[in-house]
Amino acid sequence: MLPSEINLSPIFSGDNSFRFFVAVKKRFCYNAIQFKERSQIFVRSLEGQDVQKEATPLAKKVIHTTINGEAHTHEVEPRMLLIHYIRDVVGLTGSHIGCETSLCGACTVSVNGQAVKSCTMLAVQADGAEITTIEGLAQNGDLHPIQEGFWERHGLQCGFCTPGMIMAAHQLLARNSNPTEEEIRHGLEGNLCRCTGYQHIVEAVQYAAGKMQG
Repeated sequence: MLPSEINLSPIFSGDNSFRFFVAVKKRFCYNAIQFKERSQIFVRSLEGQDVQKEATPLAKKVIHTTINGEAHTHEVEPRMLLIHYIRDVVGLTGSHIGCETSLCGACTVSVNGQAVKSCTMLAVQADGAEITTIEGLAQNGDLHPIQEGFWERHGLQCGFCTPGMIMAAHQLLARNSNPTEEEIRHGLEGNLCRCTGYQHIVEAVQYAAGKMQG
């Protein structure tokens, strides 16, 4: 089939596709600005102008967090994002980095009981917070009912969005133990999946809701 014959309308339709293109546009603009700035620095260096090679490092701040029940104390730069702190400093890599523009939800974690996209929050803002990541849901080797639901109802394919989906669903079920399908879809609308078509994800949350009710 020639590219011109492929019907792309089912792919590029709806709010999620719009969000995806906004994220791509933001990333493209950011890269373009970075390239321009670096090019200007390179040109000035060729012309013999003084170029500041490295910016003055920011003073680090000590933060205290409790992640999955374990206390952590680290020095971090004020500009470090929470997702980078969790992954690179604490070493919990279950939470994924997707768009870094708050649109995809792959980095969702729980901060003081509220689902937060951790690419939108600075690590210093989490000082004193209790954080739960995907690694903290399973207890004593047993999957959390939501995790089990994603397994039993095939709620994942590549799995990249799955940690964020599960953490968003965790907050949803904490607030509403018996949500309707419409309420589940609304509760997960801030998380994007490019594989499943969402139906199995909804069924996974319904499975978890039923099991958590006993």
